[in-house]
Amino acid sequence: MPNSNTQMIQKGKISSIEGEPDRNGDKTTARVLPSTADSLVTRPLTIPWYLRGDMGNLSPGVEVAYAMFEDGTGLILSRMDGEWPGIVPGDITIKKGALTVQDKGVSVPSADVTASGISLTSHTHTAPHGETTGPH
Repeated sequence: MPNSNTQMIQKGKISSIEGEPDRNGDKTTARVLPSTADSLVTRPLTIPWYLRGDMGNLSPGVEVAYAMFEDGTGLILSRMDGEWPGIVPGDITIKKGALTVQDKGVSVPSADVTASGISLTSHTHTAPHGETTGPH
């Protein structure tokens, strides 16, 4: 039979964010203060990629659900408030599919967009009298 600190999904508040950084520079583990009154702070628990850095916006005091295992390791599962700021850091690759943006469009405030090697900000168009014009 599992004891109160192993093999259970538990609830608690982030005590600290720590660990080796991932490819985006975000820390990969956190210690959690369980919601049970007599509990000690956990060992470092893995923060999954979808909760790291700005994407999960975890910080001390944020309430989370987490799982603990017999060997003392564990994994943060979710924010208890269910919030997500809508931020995905780093590069994204879409394989075998399309990207569809509905309603608000796409904004690229400080970079260029390139499709099939053609730059959106520096390509030119041929004008009716043979001259070229810049992007519109």
